[in-house]
Amino acid sequence: MIGGLSMTEVIIILGLALLLLGPDQLPVLAKSLGKGLRELRKATDDLKGQFEQEIARIDTEPQRMIAPVPPPPPDDPAAARANARTSATEAAEDPAAARAAARRAAADLKVVPREGAESAGADRGVAKP
Repeated sequence: MIGGLSMTEVIIILGLALLLLGPDQLPVLAKSLGKGLRELRKATDDLKGQFEQEIARIDTEPQRMIAPVPPPPPDDPAAARANARTSATEAAEDPAAARAAARRAAADLKVVPREGAESAGADRGVAKP
């Protein structure tokens, strides 16, 4: 069996090629087909060799470690909001837990009036934990 074809199918294909191309063109076609297959095999072997070299190079290099990101300072309001969002998304499957996380986040973020605020609408300040 050649490439999933039975011997009968291969003989029929070769017979049709001989009838269509003739005895003069068939050897030329076979020669060019052989050259093409040889070039293809050469290219795939080269690509396979490069791939194996890169894998070997990666295996021999020391592994680089990425330093962990330090946690934000505890008095950062953005960090408090991010923690509240994280806990809310973790508890998203339980609505009661999500509400409790939202309440905790709201309790952590208190509205503090800004210094020098003159109008009633300008007293909304920066949230502090």
